Amino acid sequence: MMKNFKKYTLIACSLFTLAACDLEIDITNPGLITEEKPDRPQAGETITYRAQVWVEKNDMEELYGGERLFRQNLEALFRNTTTFWNESTNKFDYRFEWAMGEGDDNLVIYDIKSGVKSQAEYNVYKDKAYGTLNTEKYDFVLFLALRCTKGGLSCGGGGASKQSVVQAYFEEGHDIFAKKWPEKGTYSDLGHEYGHVRGAQDLYQYMIPAENNPVSHVAYDYPKCNMGTGYQEWSDYCSAIFNHNAQYKQITADMTRSTYPKQMLVRVTKDGKPVQRATVNFWGSRATFRDIYAEPGNSPYMKKKTDANGEFTINDIYRMFIPDYNNTPNLPPKSPVDEFPFSRWYCFVVEVELDGGQTKCVWLSDLDIVPEYLDGGQQEPYVFEIQL
Repeated sequence: MMKNFKKYTLIACSLFTLAACDLEIDITNPGLITEEKPDRPQAGETITYRAQVWVEKNDMEELYGGERLFRQNLEALFRNTTTFWNESTNKFDYRFEWAMGEGDDNLVIYDIKSGVKSQAEYNVYKDKAYGTLNTEKYDFVLFLALRCTKGGLSCGGGGASKQSVVQAYFEEGHDIFAKKWPEKGTYSDLGHEYGHVRGAQDLYQYMIPAENNPVSHVAYDYPKCNMGTGYQEWSDYCSAIFNHNAQYKQITADMTRSTYPKQMLVRVTKDGKPVQRATVNFWGSRATFRDIYAEPGNSPYMKKKTDANGEFTINDIYRMFIPDYNNTPNLPPKSPVDEFPFSRWYCFVVEVELDGGQTKCVWLSDLDIVPEYLDGGQQEPYVFEIQL
């Protein structure tokens, strides 16, 4: 089980800000969908995602008055998260509900010891939460560590039953039930993590300031969203992802691939006419650094030329953003220091070389591509036009 777990990277996030952490799945081998595709829900239908919750026995008894009272508070916590999801501004096709599953083992009570405990002590049981899960009853796991030496929230994939595990570590003195909608609290931090469960990226990784963009020196205009760039608002990107994945209770890499168009037709025009043989450079942005990777001496990630129609085609847009690291040139190094966190690009500055050494730069982001494609505004191939 540990071998499987190590394939999935977790980024801890602050407990007292809007939760921010990436779910990284195994992007090197997306695999194939072998299960029968479930029926798409009817518009307006309620889609319920069911949790199996893990909690330490002494934490529950000493901090929250025992199992009966803890269960009551948990149910209220899930209701607040459901309200947070659906009352935040959105373009949902459905109502999304977060709840405890109804199985006899919906609350797994593990026993370590009384008092404060280290992450290492909690992690013995957290690792077990990645084991086999009865997906007839549960869709994901919420692992609670309520008296930890270090707090933080994260979401991991790669469970034995393809389940995600939301890992919530809290320091002594933090009451997870204290704050309720609409005040920001643990329920909304967990709501952010559930966004990862449903396949969304952290949008704060797209917060690229002008000073971190050495190509066009322009900041990226990211949307406000509960995934790290706002509160009580879902971006069009998240709405599209959640709608697209609604009927699937566990998200896999091949489903992530399906949110991208297969081909992109890039067209360069000037005054409505095609620009022939134009050189077009793609410079990518990175997580953590939140910059455009264009240090002196670096080559662009991709360099293309338009044809006689002022166009060129890029195949496999998923791999454009999430490249096969070992078989793709011009990527940042992974060692001795990892300069390409999560092994993916988040957006691109697309630079068209003009006569006289001048350039025209525009942004290209999957935060635009994904909702336009999934909502039917763009078909295959996805057309990206650069007007000079």
